[in-house]
Amino acid sequence: MESHSIRVNQEELERTSVLLGSRLKELEQEAHLVAGEQFLITSSTQLREVLFGKLKLHLRGPVEMPPRTGPQRHLSTSEAVLHALRDLHPLPKIILEHRQVHKVKSSFVDGLLAFVNKGSVSSTWNQTGTVTGRLSAKRPNIQGISKHPIRITRPRDYRGTAEDTLTIAPRAVFVAAEGHSFLAADFSQIELRILAHLSGDPELLKLFQESERDDVFSTLTSQWKDVPADRVTDADRERTKKVVYSVVYGAGKERLAACLGVTVQEASQFLESFLQKYKKIKDFAQATIAGCRQTGYVTSLMGRRRPLPGIRARDWQLRAQAERQAVNFVVQGSAADLCKMAMTHIFAAVAASPALTARLVAQIHDELLFEVEDPQVAEFAALVRGAMESVQHVRALELRLQVPLKVSLSAGRSWGHLVPLQEAPDPRPRPRPAESPSNRQAAGPLVSTCTPRLHFPPGFCL
Repeated sequence: MESHSIRVNQEELERTSVLLGSRLKELEQEAHLVAGEQFLITSSTQLREVLFGKLKLHLRGPVEMPPRTGPQRHLSTSEAVLHALRDLHPLPKIILEHRQVHKVKSSFVDGLLAFVNKGSVSSTWNQTGTVTGRLSAKRPNIQGISKHPIRITRPRDYRGTAEDTLTIAPRAVFVAAEGHSFLAADFSQIELRILAHLSGDPELLKLFQESERDDVFSTLTSQWKDVPADRVTDADRERTKKVVYSVVYGAGKERLAACLGVTVQEASQFLESFLQKYKKIKDFAQATIAGCRQTGYVTSLMGRRRPLPGIRARDWQLRAQAERQAVNFVVQGSAADLCKMAMTHIFAAVAASPALTARLVAQIHDELLFEVEDPQVAEFAALVRGAMESVQHVRALELRLQVPLKVSLSAGRSWGHLVPLQEAPDPRPRPRPAESPSNRQAAGPLVSTCTPRLHFPPGFCL
């Protein structure tokens, strides 16, 4: 991956940086206007003084404030606090938008521009950068590029002018080379499938062993809540997904509460209810923790060990953290093992082929991104699906998962505008027009303007 760079639309990035910079200046002026004074908008100390010293927003209404932070026990200016205060005064909303715009500009735009070389970027990949065994990337961190469109709305002003919405698709700036397309191959619900295998929970196994569902989390919600599948709402599905991954990642009830926007007690009830329904998951977690306490380490499916000395700590917080890490490593570390094994299978197949020229350009957790010659997309897609789904059985390690692995494929000219492969354009060679602004728009611009209201996808956070 380090030897194959990815093309980026540098002109679009630079234009977006200017637009976002202008919006940041507007927001600073708006903040000074509604606050009645000038202050450094990025300073927590100065913002705290305005919000709580001058405006006294924490005293204005029935707003539940989190505990004070730091040695001086100051009131927090975190995102959660600003959301709680946003209906009491215009300033919190302005600060929230400023932070969103600043994050997009610094991380997704300027952060990427800093590493563009001759119209391309090439990340440095670390084999040992994470404790779970997943690959990590830096300079730039291509794994951190959001796949969700980000919409930033400038509201109507006092003159009644229509609001403008700036829509940014961070991945749309990555474009395939001439005569090539991107092919993305994603392991579907791989952590949940591994959890089903490791726990042996009959309900989870049934979910994957029977005919494949279109929406696993809706079916899981139906099982858990004992309601017909057609009565499962989007909110129910999203809640189930977050509960499941809090178990997989060892998030704990406090983090789940923050993620769901509920109290810690309610989050604890969700977790307990889920584990009561899928009892074998709890048994698996307890057995994993007990084994780790005995040996001092945990092991992935492929035999990789992670020492966890904190499992025997006297401090209950250190011990609880190690217990969560133990369960997380076995599941997520095993997923990392299978993904790396699939990568080596695909590399070997391409190396042995006299015709295939596909290149692996990025690995984003459970997703592999390839750049493929247009005439080879269909053939290579079949090879990738076969290789990735075949790691369900590894004879050399006597590994046979109790559930099938499923891979979803998508393709397109731009990483930000991929479509499911069965809907992808005909991969046969065809003339490509010369590069021009209109062509870049056809492939999918990084930025577009429209007039709908600000909207972030469920669960999305920068």
